[in-house]
Amino acid sequence: MDAMLVLFFLFPTLFMVGLSLALHRWPPGSIQRTYGYRTRRSMATQAAWDHAQRRSATLMKHWTWWMVTWTPLVGWRWGLEPGILIMSGLMTVGVLLPLHYIERELKQGGPFVSQGGVHNWGITFTLLVVLSVMKPITHDGSEPERNATGTLESLTWSTQSEDVFFRLRGDECHYYLNRGLGMGLDTTVWQRELVGREVTLQVVDRPAGLNWFGAVGPIRGVVVAGDTLYRTGNLRNP
Repeated sequence: MDAMLVLFFLFPTLFMVGLSLALHRWPPGSIQRTYGYRTRRSMATQAAWDHAQRRSATLMKHWTWWMVTWTPLVGWRWGLEPGILIMSGLMTVGVLLPLHYIERELKQGGPFVSQGGVHNWGITFTLLVVLSVMKPITHDGSEPERNATGTLESLTWSTQSEDVFFRLRGDECHYYLNRGLGMGLDTTVWQRELVGREVTLQVVDRPAGLNWFGAVGPIRGVVVAGDTLYRTGNLRNP
């Protein structure tokens, strides 16, 4: 794994943690233009300034909690490279979101009262990630993919679901070809010709449904000795 890629992926969360700690450890005191939550409304009076600093520090802290929670979740769901973009976007939202709340509160005038928070946003995004995991596999080009190479230990099928199941020696993942029988796969020929041989299964590589720990592998391609026998709907019996 590329260390720089991991660092770029973790940077948004580390930045938010550092920023939250700095605001807690060194809160801005009197009104000044170099540090803290600085807008026209927040700098109008000392009371507005004090409210804005306390409120922004609290909102940032709460958003940082969500960022820490999302980091492994985003990495697991989308991987490091797309995750860098997603986490950077979440960091930007976390920095800008206090404007939405604090300016509204300051506009209403004193005594200043906190209204709302970021937890609903956090819950909503978390639910969206979970729902994206439950999205059915489409087998189109947008799906990430990995190769699983090994000796084909067994090939079985279900006449009820029409799925064909592949088991590689020493691999606990349950690979399957969705509706393989319906596509004309001759299981007896495949079983006779391929069991015991080295095969490469091109498998969808994203969490889907209950496949949160790689226990199931939907097959998009089957390659034997450089010969492609199946690829996303196009099938040829050996």
